[in-house]
Amino acid sequence: MESIIIHSSNKKDLDLLQYLAQKMGLETQVLSQSAKEDIAMMKAIHENDPAENLNFEDALAYYQTLDKAK
Repeated sequence: MESIIIHSSNKKDLDLLQYLAQKMGLETQVLSQSAKEDIAMMKAIHENDPAENLNFEDALAYYQTLDKAK
C-alpha cells in the first residue's frame, strides 16, 4: 500500500481533500502533531543509522579506549 502525506495550514483545504479522497474510495487519516513528530524522529533515525556509517577500525579503536579507561 502506498501513502501520501499532504501538509496545509488551511483546514478548509484539508477537509476538501479528505472529502474528495473518500469519494474516490480512498482511506484517509488525519495525523496528530505527536504522530507527525514520531514520523520525523523515525525518519531522522533511519537516515542517520550509525551501524551503516561505522567501520570496524573505528569501532575497535573506540572499544580499546574504553578498556584503557578502567
